[in-house]
Amino acid sequence: MNVDAASKPARGRPRDPRCDAAIADAAIELVADLGYERTSVEAIAQRAGVSKPTIYRRWPGKRELIVDALRERKSETAASWDTGSLRGDLLAAARDITRSLAEETKLAAGLSGAMRESEELAQLIRDHVVADDRRRYMAIVERAVARGELADDRPASKLFADVAPSLVFTRMLVTREPVGRSFIEELVDRILLPILLTPTQ
Repeated sequence: MNVDAASKPARGRPRDPRCDAAIADAAIELVADLGYERTSVEAIAQRAGVSKPTIYRRWPGKRELIVDALRERKSETAASWDTGSLRGDLLAAARDITRSLAEETKLAAGLSGAMRESEELAQLIRDHVVADDRRRYMAIVERAVARGELADDRPASKLFADVAPSLVFTRMLVTREPVGRSFIEELVDRILLPILLTPTQ
């Protein structure tokens, strides 16, 4: 199912962005509170103060709605990653990932379990949420190349985009170690920047 296509408004009465936001917020809150499996379209509609047909006019079902809500929430902070310098962009990205995961630990844990059970959900999240995150990291690299901070003949590996999210996730949910300012600066200065700046062999 194409999430972008599924999210296009139906013909007729224009969609109300406030209604869309209320539905998306309700979906995220319920998944965090109840888990993915126990969250229903009916419950989302009730919390958002809308009818079930209102939701189904916008999304085919729960999977597409939740993936769309995750994408929208992440895209709201993407602009803050453009600070004018490579180091500044990486610090902004690391801070944003750390903040959002700290706020949504239960959501992340709940979705991880649901993705193991539902390949369709996992594929949607990989194709739309994870892919968007990777594009944002590669955009940092592209801006640095345009500013002359990185050589344009040595493109970064696609694996680079997975480094910071993986380390933050592990530290917060597995080792339960601090993820404050010193961790973020060490992550950027001793891991991310060296990956980009060290000449290839």
